[in-house]
Amino acid sequence: MKATGKLLNTAYKSLIKPRSQWDTLSSAFATVVSILSSQSDRDKFVDTVNKGVINPTILGQADMGFFITLALHHDLNNDLFKRNGFSIEEFMQGAEPALENFQEVLYSLDRQILPDFVKKLDTVTETMNDETKIDVGDVTDVKNGALGTLETLQNMEKIVKEQCDWKKEAKEHPDSLYGQLYAMVSEQLLEACRLQFVSSVMNCYFNQIPRIAYTLDSGEIQSIALLSARAHEVIPENNEEEEDEEVKKMQQDPDVMVDVSLTPGIEKKYPIAAQIEVLYSIAQKFQKQSLVPVQIDHAKDDAPLEDKDDGAKDSTGTGTDDDKEFTLQTTWVAIFEGILNDGTDNAHSLRWKLIDNR
Repeated sequence: MKATGKLLNTAYKSLIKPRSQWDTLSSAFATVVSILSSQSDRDKFVDTVNKGVINPTILGQADMGFFITLALHHDLNNDLFKRNGFSIEEFMQGAEPALENFQEVLYSLDRQILPDFVKKLDTVTETMNDETKIDVGDVTDVKNGALGTLETLQNMEKIVKEQCDWKKEAKEHPDSLYGQLYAMVSEQLLEACRLQFVSSVMNCYFNQIPRIAYTLDSGEIQSIALLSARAHEVIPENNEEEEDEEVKKMQQDPDVMVDVSLTPGIEKKYPIAAQIEVLYSIAQKFQKQSLVPVQIDHAKDDAPLEDKDDGAKDSTGTGTDDDKEFTLQTTWVAIFEGILNDGTDNAHSLRWKLIDNR
């Protein structure tokens, strides 16, 4: 699959460009024409809805929901899906446990690396308090330099880089939680998850606000619906440049007289990529958790023992505000991508990657 090394990518490195409104309207119009002119197409549409593959109730709640519903039917009948033996029913059956597993691994990794990350922050904060005499409780704006010295900010940046190189950890330890997550998602989504973890922890830590801690094995998908399913050939981005270069050479050579319009094209096989977008709702259990930063208050050193604040800190470097569990239900849009056909005659095992979860 060397041909997929350089691809026509979007800003978030997808194999297939995002759908425009014109694409949606065009596909919807094609569906209208087909179901009005063919009884078999009308039967297919009704059958797809009855099977639950297309859920008009959910799709109808979105902007242009009616057109998205019609466009989805058109896209599901793409010949590229049919020729490569793709079954959307089988995909949807596998998507639910895959998304549950993604959420479980992500939150498990969060729980695993949080204590060490907080301890690193404690160390830098303690040093900062000794050097700058700044009360951590007054720190509210890291960006504007309220942490004190430039050296402190540099130490923070160093900790973030050293502590959270998820890709490096995943490659060195493929069986770890880092490795499991890396096997599921694209590099861009892995980096997005890392940045979300870092920003969430640092925001809660320096502003001293509770952070929610996930209860392991508590996630359960409540509902899942298909939003879009598209398949396209993936052409290497340097392909057209190479062809243009060959044409220029031929035109510049005085010994070569060729009508380019009559030049027979070379039939090439390109990889076939699929992009599936789903909407899912998941219920998970959490607890409130305090990330208790080290605060240096020498006035308390001589205070009576009963007046000293123990910080409710445990061996992990974190504490809890409230032991009561609560259930939180959230809704996400997930985008999967995979190669249906690698453009060769070799046997190819379809493997999906999660490229976005928002």
